[in-house]
Amino acid sequence: MRSPALVARPEVSFEAMDRVLSALGWFLQSESQTPPLIPGEPELAVYVKRATDSALHYTFNPVLRLRVLEFSGPDVVGEWAAVRKAVPVLEAPALAALLTSAETPKVLLGLLATETLRERSSMERVAALRFHPEFSVSRTAERVLASLVPDGTEEAFARLKEEKEAHPDRSVLFAHLPGEEQRRQVLRWLIHDQPASNSDVDAVLRAALVDADAEVRVTAVMAAARLQAREVLPALREARMPTSTREGADPRDRHFYSNLRDLVAQVLAGRPLPPEGSPKRERMAPLLRALSGPADVRDDPTLLLHALTTPVDPGPRPEGLPDAVVEREGTYRLRRSGLEARWVPPVEHWLGTGPTLRRVKSPGFFVARVPVSRAAAAWAMAASQGPVGTAGADAEEPLPCTFGEAEQVCSALSRIEGVALRLPSSEEWEMAARGPDGRLFPWGNSMRDDGASRASPWGVEKLVASLPQWAREGLLCGGREQPLCSSRREASAAVGSARWVLVS
Repeated sequence: MRSPALVARPEVSFEAMDRVLSALGWFLQSESQTPPLIPGEPELAVYVKRATDSALHYTFNPVLRLRVLEFSGPDVVGEWAAVRKAVPVLEAPALAALLTSAETPKVLLGLLATETLRERSSMERVAALRFHPEFSVSRTAERVLASLVPDGTEEAFARLKEEKEAHPDRSVLFAHLPGEEQRRQVLRWLIHDQPASNSDVDAVLRAALVDADAEVRVTAVMAAARLQAREVLPALREARMPTSTREGADPRDRHFYSNLRDLVAQVLAGRPLPPEGSPKRERMAPLLRALSGPADVRDDPTLLLHALTTPVDPGPRPEGLPDAVVEREGTYRLRRSGLEARWVPPVEHWLGTGPTLRRVKSPGFFVARVPVSRAAAAWAMAASQGPVGTAGADAEEPLPCTFGEAEQVCSALSRIEGVALRLPSSEEWEMAARGPDGRLFPWGNSMRDDGASRASPWGVEKLVASLPQWAREGLLCGGREQPLCSSRREASAAVGSARWVLVS
């Protein structure tokens, strides 16, 4: 059995920690005799507590400032808990901040601390770091993930078994798919590929109808109708539709979703509908068509039905990369600056709203993953006059700039990369944000408080951050104040941020 461990926060000095441990009755028995890399910061120390015959082994990595305390003795849990209360230590929230940091040393510290603490709540973040552009990070993440999986697997299977015993008619695996967007897409691919329901599909639908995400539940209602899943009718009748703006639905949407569920229940139960040709039947016609086949998109409500039932097809990969773009471990980057790009494939996109609703095919283009940061912009303006290394991390806050300044940043990057980079048109921006399914927001069809941290179907990020983004027409798109993908406004004297595109 592993000794319980703590990881002290990196800013805690050895001197401060020693004072706390002494106050708790620990006696410094020995420390490393070799001169420490950082004066006053020994890299190894052993404490003992004679009253309880306990020992505490302290190690320090001076490069990453990783401070590990491991306990042994007859009451390791009690001693661990007492020190944990007295010494500032890293726990799950702090680990999450380190693992998502733009600074490589902090990410590495987070990975090693996660490994030491066996913090399985960080597994998803660790898994994502396997694709980090820094080799030291990706290699460490692979090792840390491998160390976490065995313990996590046994625990996960036990939890799944308990849930299955409690709800034998539901798919417990569906409920544990990572991220609500993945669960939505599973349902939409079922609608797309499955001719009719069966017992396995019914189990998935029952799990989806009680999902924590409102859009998953609404999509499950549509899936039940399309697949004629009559066996899930009791669960469907009890499915909770969005009831408040906190769930991202405005009053009109709430009324629509509630009526949708009731109509699907009526259809699945075989109850009679209004007679053909009656005004009520005519009003129901678009919805009834959407329940039996692909939605005939004519307006915003039918586009919403389309978005709820259409999976995101990743589309074709680029036929060839422009000279200015390289692909490393599945990520596109500009060759010289190293700035990340995302690919918007040449597929049709639903754009606009109301009278401007239309379907437009993308030409296929690369777009900046995030708006140009202050640091990247400063680097570009300097590097466009001569070589100055690479731009470094582009995950910082965007550069606030006028339209003219945004164009200057793109021009500077163009000179560096030797290719035409420019601001996106408002249509290109909307394609990058909206994806091909016509969703309302980059992350789906309901408002979210954490929308600024959500990516679009094409992996484009920070579309609704604090600053809107400039389009080449001089329009401002996105931003916190106008999160709808179709929204844009004229603001020639305003401040926005810059995002570049490269049309292949």
